[in-house]
Amino acid sequence: MRTSLKILLPAVAAFIAGAAAAYVFLVAYPKWRAAGAVVVADGDNILPPRLAGTVLEPDPYAGAPSADDEPAPALSPSADEAGEIIDLLRTQSIDAPALISRPLTPATLGELFARHGGRMKLGATAVMTPDPRVKTILQMLPSQTAYWRPADLAQRELDYFLKQWATLKADGPRGLMIDLRNFRDGNNLAGAAAVAGLLAPPQEVLFTVEGLNFPQQVFRAQHQPLNLRQDFPIVVLVNHATRGAAEALAFTLRQKGIALVVGKKTAGEGGLFTETRLGSGRFLRLATAQISGADGTNLLDTPLPPDIPVEVSNRDDEAAFYGAYRYGIHNTAATRVPDRAAVREREDLDLPLDNSLTDRATPHDVMVSVADDVLSGITLTLAKAPAARQGN
Repeated sequence: MRTSLKILLPAVAAFIAGAAAAYVFLVAYPKWRAAGAVVVADGDNILPPRLAGTVLEPDPYAGAPSADDEPAPALSPSADEAGEIIDLLRTQSIDAPALISRPLTPATLGELFARHGGRMKLGATAVMTPDPRVKTILQMLPSQTAYWRPADLAQRELDYFLKQWATLKADGPRGLMIDLRNFRDGNNLAGAAAVAGLLAPPQEVLFTVEGLNFPQQVFRAQHQPLNLRQDFPIVVLVNHATRGAAEALAFTLRQKGIALVVGKKTAGEGGLFTETRLGSGRFLRLATAQISGADGTNLLDTPLPPDIPVEVSNRDDEAAFYGAYRYGIHNTAATRVPDRAAVREREDLDLPLDNSLTDRATPHDVMVSVADDVLSGITLTLAKAPAARQGN
């Protein structure tokens, strides 16, 4: 009897898991792609599109969230910085007209910063200057996923992508992954529109921008040179350092049902910013204009939550992101396979599973691995969809 149960229970569990996966990828995902992602505003929060019937379970081999997963506490202006900050607020901030007649003092600045955290931020380091460590990565992963990590949104970057895409396309990519993590080219909205224009139908409104000394400007898709089929799967990677133009790009591709967003919530800095080094040595970022999605959603002060959240510490995410330049994206993206004997031993002893069972020599880019798995599931779904429709 015990032997029969040992055989029967795994079979039943496998059947249930298979049925659930089939429903998600054969029914829910095609419906979402056909209808387009619907973003619902709930107060100041943006709710991601939901795939009916999906349950995101934690990776049993993922380590426990570390302390650095918590948002860093916002920095408050000091008394020595107050005079300089007040002058900048009244001359550069998007809220300058409303602040001109308002009494600003060192005592009230802290409250102002706490209430408008997405529009005015103090930082110990600059985040808008180019990062020399970040280089373009554009290649095919071993899984046949085309992976693109643009260093910025300049025209040369777009030209390079289009030139290389002709070669990648010949190899038959099963999907495209666009990595917008740790992005610093935050004010290049024309570049964001150009990238979105590769994928969105021509002349569609992508987003608008309007602010201090900045009349409203509407960005539209100009052309669609990639000519991808409608169900070609695309995912966008984001994290807490995805801001500005990158947030506008990620939001637009998700809102129009072109891509799924994977990772951690973004910075909530969907606008144009100035960044000034104060006399104290700290940096003040001020929004001068706000970006709005095609549906009117305000992207300033509103972090974009991912469709598929990935539980990884900021420290590990950063180590893997920059480790790709040393070890190669194909190595950092490779899924770590636990030692089966060690797993079996821990299960028998009823001990928790953790990352100590895997090779940790090379940083593991969990976000890329998860996104690759998502593309695998979608690809399998699309391959089976015709047969499923014929069966119905």
